Amino acid sequence: MGDDSEWMKLPMDQKCEHKIWKARLNGYEEALKLFHRIKDEKSPEWGKYLGLIKKFVTDSNAVAQLKGLEAALAFIENAHVAGKTTGEVVSGVVGKVFNQPKARAKELGTDICLMYIEIEKAEVVQDELIKGLDNKNPKIVVACIETLRKALCDFGSKIITLKPVVKVLPKQFESREKAVRDEARLLAVEIYRWIRDALRTPLQNINSVQLKELEEEWVKLPTAAPKQTRFLRSQQDLKAKFEQQQAEGGDEVDGDDDDEAEAAQVDPYELLEAVEILSKLPKDFYEKIEAKKWQERKEALEAVEALIKNPKLESGDYGDLVRALKKVIGKDANVMLVAMAAKCLAGLAAGLRKKFGTYAGLVVPTILEKFKEKKPQVVLALQEAIDAVFLTTTLQNISEDVLSVMDNKNPSIKQQASLFLARSFRHCTPSTLPKIVLKPFCAAFLKQVNDSAPEVRDAAFEALGTAMKVVGEKAVNPFLTDVDKLKLDKIKECADKVELVGTKGGGGGGEKKAKPAAKAPPPVEAPAKPSGPPKKAPPTAGPPKKGKPASAPSAKSKKAPDTKEIVETELSPEVCEEKAAAVLPASCMQLLDSSNWKERLASMEEFQKAVEQMDKSEMPCQALVKMLAKKPGWKETNFQVMQMKLHIVGLIAQKGSFSKTSALVVLDGLVDKIGDVKCGSNAKEALTVIGVACSLPWTAEQVVSMAFAQKNPKNQAETLNWLANAMKEFGFAGINVKAFINNVKTALGATNPAVRTSAIALLGVMYLYMGAPLRMFFEDEKPALLSQIDAEFEKMQGQSPPAPIRGTKKAGADEEGDAAEEEEVDSGAGDSVDVLPRTDISDKITLDMVSKISDKNWKIRKEGLDEVAAVISEAKFIQANIGELPMALKGRLSDSNKLLVQQALNILQQIATAMGPSLKQHVKNMGIPVITFLGDSKANVRAAALSTLNAWVEQTGMKEWLEGEDLSEELKKENPFLRQELLGWLAEKLPTLRTVPTDLMLCVPHLYTCLEDRSGDVRRKAQDALPSFMMHLGYEKMIKAAGKLKVRGKSMFNSLNIIVKKSIYLSIYTCLRKK
Repeated sequence: MGDDSEWMKLPMDQKCEHKIWKARLNGYEEALKLFHRIKDEKSPEWGKYLGLIKKFVTDSNAVAQLKGLEAALAFIENAHVAGKTTGEVVSGVVGKVFNQPKARAKELGTDICLMYIEIEKAEVVQDELIKGLDNKNPKIVVACIETLRKALCDFGSKIITLKPVVKVLPKQFESREKAVRDEARLLAVEIYRWIRDALRTPLQNINSVQLKELEEEWVKLPTAAPKQTRFLRSQQDLKAKFEQQQAEGGDEVDGDDDDEAEAAQVDPYELLEAVEILSKLPKDFYEKIEAKKWQERKEALEAVEALIKNPKLESGDYGDLVRALKKVIGKDANVMLVAMAAKCLAGLAAGLRKKFGTYAGLVVPTILEKFKEKKPQVVLALQEAIDAVFLTTTLQNISEDVLSVMDNKNPSIKQQASLFLARSFRHCTPSTLPKIVLKPFCAAFLKQVNDSAPEVRDAAFEALGTAMKVVGEKAVNPFLTDVDKLKLDKIKECADKVELVGTKGGGGGGEKKAKPAAKAPPPVEAPAKPSGPPKKAPPTAGPPKKGKPASAPSAKSKKAPDTKEIVETELSPEVCEEKAAAVLPASCMQLLDSSNWKERLASMEEFQKAVEQMDKSEMPCQALVKMLAKKPGWKETNFQVMQMKLHIVGLIAQKGSFSKTSALVVLDGLVDKIGDVKCGSNAKEALTVIGVACSLPWTAEQVVSMAFAQKNPKNQAETLNWLANAMKEFGFAGINVKAFINNVKTALGATNPAVRTSAIALLGVMYLYMGAPLRMFFEDEKPALLSQIDAEFEKMQGQSPPAPIRGTKKAGADEEGDAAEEEEVDSGAGDSVDVLPRTDISDKITLDMVSKISDKNWKIRKEGLDEVAAVISEAKFIQANIGELPMALKGRLSDSNKLLVQQALNILQQIATAMGPSLKQHVKNMGIPVITFLGDSKANVRAAALSTLNAWVEQTGMKEWLEGEDLSEELKKENPFLRQELLGWLAEKLPTLRTVPTDLMLCVPHLYTCLEDRSGDVRRKAQDALPSFMMHLGYEKMIKAAGKLKVRGKSMFNSLNIIVKKSIYLSIYTCLRKK
């Protein structure tokens, strides 16, 4: 008893660590009472026991352990700091509680695990339980499986991540212990409740008897979607709603059922482990695939066919393999081998998914050309291949390749291209099939509906019908204005028959269609991000560093082509006079050519009054303007009469159905008066109104050419001034840059300084929309003139082009349908650069040039790179099709000669400037590999890589770079140079974006690792980048991700606290800027 009296005097924390189990038991009892007494979850008192909780659950005495478990549960339930103990306590529960014979101990251990999940530590708990499955003690394994099952049953598949659980589940079915197998079966049934058929693929290789038993259990399950019954601390609103529903009768939540069922869909692909196959290819594969004997080529293809049966493939460099398969498809005379190669390509695309997108542009043209084959088995294999490839990329990326074969002479190719597009459209939504993509396809289909081959016509009707089903009649009808009723009815009939694929990415107007599809079993090959990209990826293009406004005008500009053009034949003078006499007063007609200016003025006043009172339908525009042009016409000497005449021209253009034919009657006279001091402003107003009626691009082209056909420098200068202002008001839609550039060059060479000044001012406005590429047109000018142009461009740096205020009314009806289009435009750089005339250089990238780039001799490789640089430099602006160049350049990026690496990076920079926004389709193939060189040991190579990266992002925007696992894989590499450069780059770019793809979350674990990197520079860059990540991903997600890591010490949390403060300051600063 003396010993008892000694420990009884000790404080509670010392009792809990005492050698005597009774002392510990007493300590646990006191702790339990204390933990129930403390009301404030953030009380500093809790912090005293952080180091003791693990000892509570791992006590060696069974009696004391039970009380310790109760105390630990009370601590976890009530203490705000309990989350810090998750890893060690759950590990203790798994190792020291789940092996206990007492059921109460196991029950408390399970409750502790579930309570940790409730306080937002699901990932850590799950990791520890999965580790417990490797324990040699079957009791522990059974308890871990049972706890996982209960956690899933209570919290649901949104909280419990199923991929790691499903990964280890098949192994449990192989256990010698029946108890383990039985518990695994129960877990499999529970998982099936949540994800249904997605579980079948991962379990397809377990024992057939066990699989049959599972099938029988699965059939018995209710079809209703399961619901979460226990909620996290952050889900208290859902908990209250659930309790209310239960009180009202339980199942009155039908409105939410669809959403939950849809959310419960899980792609089986995500649950599978990736398999590495490149190293398993036969050593002589590339020799056999080129062999003369078809049997040897067949053997090589069979080897690939066996490997691609794995449904999920590890990422890697598949370039050589894809090129080999492409060669067989394109050139092999044996159609059986063509079909085999196509199946292999389809398997690779299905196994790699988004990671195959890099090679999509390489194989799509070859597959489309091969559709000339008529044998059904070959056509079917090619269809499967191109469909699988489509799911790895976006329609926009392959649109040029498809459009290039739409007017092929071979009807089979045209038919299959249209059928492919019809199948592809089914995976789209209004947001992923914007007008900018759909318009050229519709133009091609409209040619095909008149084709002589019936199968081509039918395929075109099906494609148009599918497009109509996806985006709606309202969006497609502007492209079908010239289609007769019979054909239009057929298109609508096809649209009615179409069944769209329900995709996860269905946004915008596609929501209504996606809901019914959610009830179907989840597709194994559901299109991932190509069908539903994050919608508002931030623009980063053009000279304005913010980039957003640069793309806004271009978004608006796409509406302009939808305006119906008024076509009118030219009328004879007699007919015009007759029509004008019918609507104008007789006195007005008589006095038009009077020799007395006062009478002419009176005539103009009557003319104006008559025009103001006319209805649009009865206004003969051409007749009226021809009356105005009647002698003295535009040679009128009295400025008051001329002012009124010019005003009436604008009035007619504004009120009537004003055609280009009518415009040509007056434009010459307007240009002649544009430089007049008294009449110039009226002339400019009339030109602007005509620009609204007939489109600015056409009006401006006519006006500028007329002005420079004259010798009057005043008219030329004022014309350029009018055009600069008109561009700001109308936007840059459809402007014929090449035509203007020639006239601007003429103006720059003029002797009159006013003309030169106006030309430079116009270039400044054009620079707002076109950016740096505009300068390339003037590189041959004299240095003095070039410096003036550069000075004007410098003034425009950082400015955004104004939103168009004219020429948008007629597009207003399409405003709703264009919302998705504008969002799509946001994903990249300013598309206005695409008004530049671009050259197709694919025929200049010869096989000889490509082979030089890959030669063993570095001098010949350099010669090949020099030739490529010369071709791009000569073309200035190039199309996206650059043949085999991407793969050849990618090879040089890994060249042992650093000078050639730098040269390759310079060429990639050159390509970025020359190609413009079309560069997006090459990001995964040529752009992402550049990031690797941010980790080069040589500073000059790193600088060249960073410069190249920025040049690409300026044209493409950030969306393509942030999608997928590429960035996270780069951050994962333990290269201090790479980490600090990449994190610094992200810290600079992310704050400029409005939204980011969800894939950015994949970088967070590596970002946290960088916070504790050995290199001080890496740590600093990680701290600089964290506010930007938090700005987009949110504090909760960042903290949750931190909880998954096992970081020793307080450095991580200290860093996070610093970052939180930085983020708050950043948010306040952003808000103030917006205001």
